[in-house]
Amino acid sequence: MKGSLPLRILAWALLTSVLLAWVALAAFTLQHALGLPAALAIVALAALLRLAWPLQLAVMLGAWLLWHWPWPLALLLAAPRLLLILPGLIAWWLARHRHPPAVWAPYRGQPSP
Repeated sequence: MKGSLPLRILAWALLTSVLLAWVALAAFTLQHALGLPAALAIVALAALLRLAWPLQLAVMLGAWLLWHWPWPLALLLAAPRLLLILPGLIAWWLARHRHPPAVWAPYRGQPSP
């Protein structure tokens, strides 16, 4: 147990640095598009309200338009959880089309005596 503390600190530092780089790219993109005061206001408001989607949109657009990445890679940079969600969505869609939900209709046969 004693040796795991430095590993936890290292993991925390790595995740924090990735988050700060992500926010910096979002701020740079917003500054490029809207100006510095608006960019700082949007980043601060998103942080105060704990909204990730404005920053994710800015990160994707920054990677796509400013860094000239292909849009799928820019999307994965902005929303890396898609790698975990997409296989389940694809399996759900395939299962839904392979086995459509039952459509219930009233029975129109002979009434039983």
